[in-house]
Amino acid sequence: MEAHSHFTFGGWVTLALMVMMVYELLPESYYKRCAYKWILGSTAITAWGMLFAFLFWGYNSISIILSTIFIITTYIFGWNFIRDILKAKLGKSVLLLAVSSIFCLIISSSGPFLITYIYLTNSFKAILYRDALFTYLHFQYNGFFSLAIFALLFNHIGQTITAGAKKNISRFTVVLCVSIIPSLFLSYLWQDPDPVFRLFAIVGSCMVLLSFLLFVLAARSLKSTYQDEEPVIRFLAFLSLGSFMLKLFLQCFTIFPEIGNAIFGNRPVIMGFLHLVFLGFVSLFILGFFAKKRLLDSTRKFTRVVLVVFALAVIFNEAVLITQGLAALFIPGNTIFPWLLWGAAIWLFAGTLLIAIARIRTRQLQ
Repeated sequence: MEAHSHFTFGGWVTLALMVMMVYELLPESYYKRCAYKWILGSTAITAWGMLFAFLFWGYNSISIILSTIFIITTYIFGWNFIRDILKAKLGKSVLLLAVSSIFCLIISSSGPFLITYIYLTNSFKAILYRDALFTYLHFQYNGFFSLAIFALLFNHIGQTITAGAKKNISRFTVVLCVSIIPSLFLSYLWQDPDPVFRLFAIVGSCMVLLSFLLFVLAARSLKSTYQDEEPVIRFLAFLSLGSFMLKLFLQCFTIFPEIGNAIFGNRPVIMGFLHLVFLGFVSLFILGFFAKKRLLDSTRKFTRVVLVVFALAVIFNEAVLITQGLAALFIPGNTIFPWLLWGAAIWLFAGTLLIAIARIRTRQLQ
């Protein structure tokens, strides 16, 4: 599980978003600097190193050293990227989202450092460990991943939207960025915190709900911008942004103890929520963006088919996880769910393998 989580975060989403932010948001004179090639190369190498280190040895000196190098690499990336992007001529919303996403990436490292401390000192304090894990996930999922994606999206469509759409985007951007800190306290509700923590959580819940409403307005005003896209790109965008809206909607209700306790105490529901964001929102957006930029040639039938195959696998995986979680709340667990999840994993693996083949074929034609 540690190998899976570290590699999917470092080797897939973090690396993909870093590459996309460098080459999409920075001017050519900046992204051609050798520093970014070394940083991105180091990110890829340490991600592969963490995969094998955690797979064979778990938490030991090698995996901890590689994790630390990976985190330090993100610090170096953050310093270089923020310095350069402040000089770029970008819209205010894109700049705010991009800079905030990097700060969230850096802050999220406090979680792994605290978990490493727990392992090295053999303290194994359950509350401290879980809070460190949830802090890391919050600043990754709701911070770095989400903000980086919208920085890329709004930068891409910036020249094609109306003044009214820009106003809706600006409001959504500000509220989404400001909501990151108070919504963090929603992750601490599982331990029945004191009233001050709950007050911050209530503020966070309200801001998340406001983000949801503002995003609906922004999405409606952007309708004309995605009508001309290819069907497969529209399909991926619909699933990705729909997953984001569902994420915000569900996140609001964790403020209620009955719902929050049921969710935080139910592993399949937690996994369902995490995969909703990681696969449904983030991964499908990245693949759609790759198709838009012709890194995956969506004009070819094979590429379109494999993208749909992977998207359907994401939907099936999510449906099984949520069904398993809801079933556990009302009836005893059914032994069919592990088999269904195994089938979903095979489907996802087959989809990613086909996407890799589609990328190779695209590369051969370029």
